[in-house]
Formats: sequence, C-alpha cells, structure tokens
Amino acid sequence: MSLDINVASIISVAVLSSFSHCIGMCGGFFALCAVAFKQKSISQAFFLTLIYHLCRIASYVVLGALFGAFGSIFLISNTSRAVLFFVVGILLVIVGFALLSLGKLLNFIENDKISKFITKKTLALRNLPEILKFCLFGMLNGLLPCGVVYYFLAMSIASANALQGAFIMVLFGFSTLPAMLSINAVFKFITQKFKQIMFKIAILIIILNGIYLAFLGFMANG
Repeated sequence: MSLDINVASIISVAVLSSFSHCIGMCGGFFALCAVAFKQKSISQAFFLTLIYHLCRIASYVVLGALFGAFGSIFLISNTSRAVLFFVVGILLVIVGFALLSLGKLLNFIENDKISKFITKKTLALRNLPEILKFCLFGMLNGLLPCGVVYYFLAMSIASANALQGAFIMVLFGFSTLPAMLSINAVFKFITQKFKQIMFKIAILIIILNGIYLAFLGFMANG
C-alpha cells in the first residue's frame, strides 16, 4: 500500500482554491502590504512582494517536512499505515465538507482567535527594516489557520516522508502564486460566481482524495 503523489491534483486544488478561498483568507495581510507600498516604485513593491511570498512558501515547506516526518512514525507496520490513511482520509472529507458549508465547523477549523493573534504579531513588526518585515510577514502568513492548508498538511502526513511532505507544500505554495501576485486583477475581472465554481471544484477534489485515502486504509486493514 502506497500513496502516489498526484502532482496534477495538488496543483489543481491549489490554483482553484487560491483564486477564491485563499484571497479572502490573506486579505488582512494584503491590506498591510498595500499601505506599505504607497510610496514604493513598481520594482520595489514587486521585490518586497516576492520576498513575502517566498517566505510564506518557506513556512509551508517547513510544516510539510514536519508533518511528513510525523507520518513516518506510522511506517512501523502495515496496520498502522492503514489506520493513518483511513484517519487522514476521513479528516480530508470533513475538511472538504467544512469548506463547502462555510459554517461553524469551518469557523472552528479556521480558528479566528489564532488568526487575530497572528495578525496582532504582524502589526508589531511594522517598524522593522523592510526586507526583514516582509520576510516575517510571509512566514506568519504561512501559519494562518486555513482549511486548504490543512488539506495539504494532511496529505503530507499521509506521504509519511519528510521530503515528500515538503515537496507537497512546495507545489501548493508555488501554485498559489498566480492568484497572489495578481490579486488586484483577480478582484476586478473574476466574478464572485466564477470564484465559487472554482472553489467547489477544488473542494470536490479534496473530498474525493479523502475518500480514496480512507478506502486505501480500509482495504489494507480488511
């Protein structure tokens, strides 16, 4: 029993969700960046934005490696790996339906108190040198509680390998760049209905992956 990392699936979920859910989740950070860019040239703003996103992705990679390493604990037997797959699969289905419903379960998953705490810490960095400030902005952004991020971290656990977990998060991070780097154009030209359609497709992929993982675990333990 093994988990094949489906690159197309990872990129699809990342791109589709980044043009809908992720933009909303990161809105506060973008607002802070917009204020900081008022007296910057286009090249300066682009450089700081790039620093911000590379550090955001770096946070994802570290988390992916840690979660992948944690998953490797379950390699001690086929039974434990089967249990890992089944539990992670069920969790993915729950995350998928939470994202779909946008209700209390999602509010619990995307803990508002943690988001406010991280935003507060971000505001405390305003007087730091700019490169360091935007680097830390990005790293903190990568720690925001987010259902989509949890999906990829769950996949990292299921990979049961630190390198594969890091690779999953690298793919996720860089796949979000098109939306994150063109946020103004996204808000201007993409309708809310179209964003909802993209997000629902991403959620469908998440739920199907969860069912597939749970099925692998169930069959291996049967």
